[in-house]
Amino acid sequence: MHSIYRIAVFILLQSSYGLLAQDTTRVVKPATKHITEFEIDRNLGYTQLDTSLNRNEIFHAGYKNHIIFQDLGNIGSAMRPLLFDAERAIGFQYGLNPFEAYFIKPQQTRFYNTKSPYTDLFYAQGSNELIFLQAKHAQNILPRWNAGVDFQRITSQGFMLRQVTSMYNYQFFTHYYSKDKRYELLAHATWNRGVNEENGGNQNDSAFEELTGPNKRVLVNLSNAQTRFKSRDAYIKQYYKFGKGGFMKDGEDSVYSFEPAFQLAHRMHAHEEIFIFENNGTTDSILLPNRYYDTTSATYDSAYFGRLSNTIELTWMGKLQADSSKWILRSGLQYDLINAAQIAFNRLYDNFGIDGSLEKVSIKSNMVLHGIRAQYIAGGYNSGDYKLQAFYTLQNKYILFTPQLTLQQYRPDYTMQLFKSNQFIWNNQFNAVNLVKAGARFQTKTLRHNLSLILQHYALSNFVYANEKALPEQESNAIQITTAELSKTFQLGKFFFEHHIIYQSSSSDNIRVPEFGGRVRYYFQSRLFKVMTFQLGFDAFYNTSYFGNAYNPASRQFYLQNNKQIGNYPVIDPFVCAQIKRAIIFFKFEHANQDLLNSGFYYTPTYPVSLSSFRLGARWRMYN
Repeated sequence: MHSIYRIAVFILLQSSYGLLAQDTTRVVKPATKHITEFEIDRNLGYTQLDTSLNRNEIFHAGYKNHIIFQDLGNIGSAMRPLLFDAERAIGFQYGLNPFEAYFIKPQQTRFYNTKSPYTDLFYAQGSNELIFLQAKHAQNILPRWNAGVDFQRITSQGFMLRQVTSMYNYQFFTHYYSKDKRYELLAHATWNRGVNEENGGNQNDSAFEELTGPNKRVLVNLSNAQTRFKSRDAYIKQYYKFGKGGFMKDGEDSVYSFEPAFQLAHRMHAHEEIFIFENNGTTDSILLPNRYYDTTSATYDSAYFGRLSNTIELTWMGKLQADSSKWILRSGLQYDLINAAQIAFNRLYDNFGIDGSLEKVSIKSNMVLHGIRAQYIAGGYNSGDYKLQAFYTLQNKYILFTPQLTLQQYRPDYTMQLFKSNQFIWNNQFNAVNLVKAGARFQTKTLRHNLSLILQHYALSNFVYANEKALPEQESNAIQITTAELSKTFQLGKFFFEHHIIYQSSSSDNIRVPEFGGRVRYYFQSRLFKVMTFQLGFDAFYNTSYFGNAYNPASRQFYLQNNKQIGNYPVIDPFVCAQIKRAIIFFKFEHANQDLLNSGFYYTPTYPVSLSSFRLGARWRMYN
């Protein structure tokens, strides 16, 4: 713990240097900006950095991105979100990757434009050997060529027996455009890898609940098992743009301007995932029911998925209208070569897809206003799959309202159809899943802290799930599911009350979700000595009780169980955050209410929530 104290003091000293010579009351927007492939595709502009102090103490991916979720009681363990969403990307889907929430994801890559090097460092440390490190660096090698690197390290010993998690994540990215703006390139390479001990959960929850304090530890179901996983991506996309360009007067200067009329793009993406499950000496009738290929006490199962995609896109850019908006018409062809392998087979497939879209984008607000998109798999493994989407934006100076509709048909995940391992074998011929998703987003624009409401309704048929025996099964009845997300912050002087509330209802007992859940963040914020902004408060996370799914590490599936209700238990984390210029430090006490309400607390049956622990962290951003 001494190292993080030294780092925090060093950051504060460096960030405080020169404060007396500056006007600290001025709010200067950073010149460093970023852009994503989504915005590049539509010729939208860069987005400014978010330098807010809020929620820096929430670094766990579950709490940060999903609020209500299931994990195995330790950061870096298998996890899935609990806010229901059956929509998915079109094409081949191998199966659930329960570690993906912690990954650096290629589709979320940000490319930067900065006159001086940009660096973002985040480090958190705490009891039970927790280390959470994120480091990003980007810089312009040439005025039109930017390159950078992302790195993440997560490791934690956990609080239960055999609960160690360890993960490394890397990404290298670059973005370039020519002087005449007729050629543009983006590329990135991503590698995620890790190893987790698998304990199968507590043998006896009652014994665990009788204990108190920091030593709540009982025997677990698996004594010598682990999961190893890797995910690798190589991605490159090139744009060739056609249109008129020339120099325009900007005061006394001449500025080159280019407005593309057409855009041709080629994308190549290589992706692979590898999973290995090893067990030595432990038997369990539910978690490890069989030994098909290896009759000894040791089992080794591997699964591999690889895909090489090539896509060609042609885009027509409409003329800029008086309201700073324009229409964009895009069409594309994609060919995927797919390799799926498990312990007993190695198979090759392919997919040929076509898609098109018509969108109206706003250059002024840097967003898509209206749009329709159609995608269809014309041949290959997913032949007949389709996805149709439409949305429309209504806005004025008071509100923003966006209704949307999605119609989708897709073949179930590959691992739900075919799976062969030492512990499980199945070969199913499930029908395609059909989905109708209708919803809307409503947001105010004039309140001091605006309100946001998202409503979604799902109509599903042929939904596939893992039953009480951890085996895939297809729902024969139609399913209706409704979700709602409400976000609103209230302020009373220097006191802030943030709310993010979730409601869900399901007509099927085979899709089990908590009815209510959410996060509240209450804090006091003020300036101190005119150079520091600090927050003092607490985060609280909660969901109502329900029969949450159990987890099987051999198949990486969350499956139905009827023995134990979980939830109806808040996790409360008091915190203090302080910001001086570009440096932030925080202190928080996770799960401060342990044993105060009850002694049983789980996000997944037999896997207790992390026990009370102290965390200390720092973030330092360097940008121009």
